[in-house]
Amino acid sequence: MDESFYKQIAYRIKEKRFKRGYSQSFMATELGISQNTYSRNERSIKKMPLDRLYRIAAILNTPVVMLLGG
Repeated sequence: MDESFYKQIAYRIKEKRFKRGYSQSFMATELGISQNTYSRNERSIKKMPLDRLYRIAAILNTPVVMLLGG
């Protein structure tokens, strides 16, 4: 998969997070990681553990398939 695919996922996560009014710090706390780690994950989706993507989707109350572009 090319880089633009991952950038689109990152954009969707960020967009959903903003719509819910969640900060990166809130997301990090919910995930049990540092804000710095969350920020890196949001910028570089292809290095994010798959289970974290599922947990992010759950926090955002969004199906994973929607984050993937479905």
